[in-house]
Amino acid sequence: MYFKQKESGAVPSIIHANGPSKFEDYWDKAVSLFFAEKPIKGQVDKDLTVMTWSIPDERTLLENCFKQYNIEDKLVVIPMSRPFDFLDKIRKMAKYLKTVKTKYVMALDATDVMTFGYDACDEALQRFKAKNVKAVFGAEIAEWPNLKTGQGITKPHSGAPLEMNSWINELKKVRRIDEVYAWLGSSFTHICSGCWIGETRYMEEFYAELMDVIPEGFQPEGLFGGDQGFIQIVAARRYPDVIADFKSEIFLNLSGTTTKEAELIID
Repeated sequence: MYFKQKESGAVPSIIHANGPSKFEDYWDKAVSLFFAEKPIKGQVDKDLTVMTWSIPDERTLLENCFKQYNIEDKLVVIPMSRPFDFLDKIRKMAKYLKTVKTKYVMALDATDVMTFGYDACDEALQRFKAKNVKAVFGAEIAEWPNLKTGQGITKPHSGAPLEMNSWINELKKVRRIDEVYAWLGSSFTHICSGCWIGETRYMEEFYAELMDVIPEGFQPEGLFGGDQGFIQIVAARRYPDVIADFKSEIFLNLSGTTTKEAELIID
């Protein structure tokens, strides 16, 4: 069983059912078939640390995947609290990255990401190395936050921080970079913050820059697309060292896809 990104023909090892895609029948089928298999011994390269964010008393899909491969001890879980603060994903990752000793680091959302294959993380690492960049974020079809509709963005002068106009102007520049991926023939043009891989020390710098951008205190997801709008801004500043996985060779984000772009294949 595997997922295929039909535009590029890529078969990625890490699948993210973000947004409403997690409620689709094909995702339920994939999860059921995955855990119906007998557990096997997986592996994670000694040069790679895999991290996620989760509320401690919740058992997540990603944790169960790692358990299925008998490598749950290889997953670093950053504890989050209720109510879930998306900007805390940035704050806590910035701290945890300072403790990572491996050359490479990968971060995956906990509740809606699955790793397909006993060596899924190693495969992701090898495909990342082949790209000769500093970091790769998953790419998605859906635009979030959305400049056209205003979804995921608090209007300036409506309780938003004073920096909102500046963020919006930077996001407009981000969308011009997104157009490059469309020009290359991909529908997966927008960076998704839920899956990424990169060089550890570079990502430490990346998150330090994020800390200078984000506002203080608890903020609702609708302020600026949770953490995603801010990550898109910093990624665009650092392009082409930081790119979107627009061919879905490492990560496939299912939000916004139809049978034209992605397919579950049961062999």
